[in-house]
Amino acid sequence: MFADVTVKALFSEKGFVGIKNHWVYDEMYSAAMMSSADKDKDGKLSSSENSWMQSAILEPIEKNNYFNYVQYKSDFLKAERIQDFKAKIVDRKLVLDFTVGFSVPVTADYTMLVIVVSDPSNYIQMTTDMDNSDVDSPELLEVEYFSDALDGLTLFRGFRSEIEGLYLRYKKK
Repeated sequence: MFADVTVKALFSEKGFVGIKNHWVYDEMYSAAMMSSADKDKDGKLSSSENSWMQSAILEPIEKNNYFNYVQYKSDFLKAERIQDFKAKIVDRKLVLDFTVGFSVPVTADYTMLVIVVSDPSNYIQMTTDMDNSDVDSPELLEVEYFSDALDGLTLFRGFRSEIEGLYLRYKKK
């Protein structure tokens, strides 16, 4: 299965709070999932069908941090929660929007993070467009970011070589 992914790093006045994920699956996987989820066969996802979709897709990858990897210092952060999950069909493709919550407080000095959204097992062939990633932060934070290769980052050595990360640094203004 294949998924095109875009991400947005989210900040509050307290610091880094999560990653907004936007996943667009291939038509074959989308058709199979809709066949299972769309109980009333109306081509749309009701609230209960949306809940089924969240359980079917995200619960199995919870142990893999929902494929959202955030390096902070020398460790990966553990995902704290899923928020704002929404599944829909757009042009015969399953589209998921959800936020994976994290917590890294802001300080007067720069805090550095590297974000990668990828399935290292390649069960889902994810194409994450880090060049078009974005940041949502309040005015009282100074946030800088860019995308680049993961070369030399030990925690990411199990990832495919073409995977890029979103490098972030932030502090109080």
